[in-house]
Amino acid sequence: MKTLVIIFSVLLLAVSSNSFAGKPVKVKVSQDAFVQGGETSDEAFGLTKDGRLRVMKSNGTDKYSRISYLQFNLKKIESIESATLNLCVRVFPSKNDASAQFSLNVYACENNKWSETGITFDNKPEKAELLATEVLPVNDDNSWISISIPADKLKALKEKSKKGKVTLVLANDDFNRTSIEVISKERTWSNGMAAKREAYLKILP
Repeated sequence: MKTLVIIFSVLLLAVSSNSFAGKPVKVKVSQDAFVQGGETSDEAFGLTKDGRLRVMKSNGTDKYSRISYLQFNLKKIESIESATLNLCVRVFPSKNDASAQFSLNVYACENNKWSETGITFDNKPEKAELLATEVLPVNDDNSWISISIPADKLKALKEKSKKGKVTLVLANDDFNRTSIEVISKERTWSNGMAAKREAYLKILP
């Protein structure tokens, strides 16, 4: 009888351990901000009242040149088998072509020394390697999208950072007069409640 109890306990422990193995981890954005060229190139929009991150015509320098920055703290993440970037996005149509889609580029960034209250178009960190491109159709309201991020690239960015911080850059390199807004962690509803639709990484360890 004791032998059966021991075997059952060992099997139960094994099943319990396997049930937690590979459980996805959700890491919410710790800092998010967008920057804009033109006359506002020296202004910080990290703590915008409307809680929106804008992306449009990222290769330009005028007021429609917008790039967004996302920072995640992956210090407690020991391994990365797969990763997806999740954003709540609204895609605005082009005035020239209603059927045009938005091309969203996700870049790595090796400089994590920026803050929401200090980052501007003039002092923004340079983007590095292109990690992903997602083509988005126009939508009338904010919708969740999921973008696959190469696990090895994300792991490399984490390892380069002494504090385990990772910065991703949202850009638009193929401008066709479409644009997007991503809900920021500062976004609140009309009743003052936090929207809780900020960007997050879903990581499978």
